[in-house]
Order: sequence, then C-alpha cells, then structure tokens
Amino acid sequence: MGYNLEPGLSPSEDAVLFEERDHKVVYLGSRGSSQQGVDVLSYLVINGDEGLIIDPGGYHLFPKTIYNISKYIDLDRIKFIYFCHQDPDVCGSLPMWRDVCPQAKIAIGELWIRFLPHFGVENIDEVAYPIPKDGCTLNVGKAPIEAIPAHYMHSPNHFTLYDPISKFLFSGDIGIALGSFNYLVVKDWIEHLDYLYPPHRTLMASNRVTKLWAERVKKLEVKAILPQHGAIITEENVKYFLKFMENLKCGVDLVK
Repeated sequence: MGYNLEPGLSPSEDAVLFEERDHKVVYLGSRGSSQQGVDVLSYLVINGDEGLIIDPGGYHLFPKTIYNISKYIDLDRIKFIYFCHQDPDVCGSLPMWRDVCPQAKIAIGELWIRFLPHFGVENIDEVAYPIPKDGCTLNVGKAPIEAIPAHYMHSPNHFTLYDPISKFLFSGDIGIALGSFNYLVVKDWIEHLDYLYPPHRTLMASNRVTKLWAERVKKLEVKAILPQHGAIITEENVKYFLKFMENLKCGVDLVK
C-alpha cells in the first residue's frame, strides 16, 4: 500500500495512512467527534503484534477511538499509550484506557509522572514509562519510535515522536491549527497558514525553542508531520512549516 495521504481523506473517519509489510500507521477518525471543545487527532502505530496509541484525547473520544482501534489490533496487544504532554485534551481519557489496556505502559514526559495519581493511577512504578528530558526510544515490535524533545512548545515537558519506518513525525501541539476548516490533509499551504499562525503565536514559548526544534527536525527524513490538532502536513509542505517555525515570533518574544 505505501502512503495514503490524499487531500480527500475524511477527518471523521479512520484511515490507514501508511502500510508496509508488518508496519501500519492509522488515523483514528477523531477530529470532529466532539460537539464542543478542541478537536483532537489521534493515531495508532502497529508493528508486528504490538501497538502504540498516540494522544488518545479526552473522555468524549474514548468510545469512538476504542472502536476504531479494535478494527486493527487486539487491545491486549497495545504496548504503549503515549501522551505528548499533560493537558486534558491529550489525556483526559487515561483512566478509561487503564481499564481496557491494563498491560499498556503510560509513556509521558518524566515531569508529568507526578500528575498520574490525579487520573486515578496508583501503581505508578509498574505502569508509567517516563520519558527523560533528552528523549528516548519506544520499541514497538521491531520499530524504534524516537521521542524527540520539544520542550516549551507549549508544555515545558513536551515531546514529538518520529517513526523511522513511515518517516512520520507525530508532533503533538506543534503544527496545531484551529478554525473552521474541514480537511484532514493540508491542500493549500497559504490558506492553512491562517489557521496555524494564531495558536502558534500564543502557545509557543519563544522563537528560541521553535527554532531549536526545527533544526532538530531538519536532520530527519520527514514524509509528513501529524499534529494533535488541525491537519496533516505532507512532505511538500514540511520545508515551509519548518521555515515558519524558524521565523516565528511568539510567547515571550511578544511581551512588551
């Protein structure tokens, strides 16, 4: 199959975005599933007989997300449930995932491990997979998924994930786009900038961190950037997005 990143993909329906031999990346059809609040894009990576859920979202997404995941892998084969940072739009469904996937490790930045008891997680030493500040590797089957530091974008302990097989970068709140658009894959880059600029200007801490992250990502081969909100940025627009991040004035840069 290879890549499936056509502009016509529906934000509200699950879809396989990449498949090659025993490796698969699935969009879980999560955008537009809430009648209010912030839309979420959630993903599933499968390699062999192990799975990784990426940013499953708040409680209202749980029924649809679990149903769609079950189409592709048994829940008892989920190895990691990854949360790019601590916000409820990312991990509000965590207590429910603990009930249905008790074997799965909760992968989250080490700073946020102390928040897990507030989600009802008591046996932290057994359940948590703390990501150190300099990053680490999440081994899913035979796929070494790399956690790349993206601190202060917007969380002080935020990470992005790089899948070296699909060459997808799961960017969390980086690449966030907010507004009244109804596409999953960016078609018109100039138009999409109108939805990118306001949240990045407000939520990213400073140009120093956005530029550092862009420099890290430039060293990777990236076929698409898959954010947790907004729309997927495909290869032809990745270079424009990295330039946008390098030049962005945001956060404390705007304080007078």
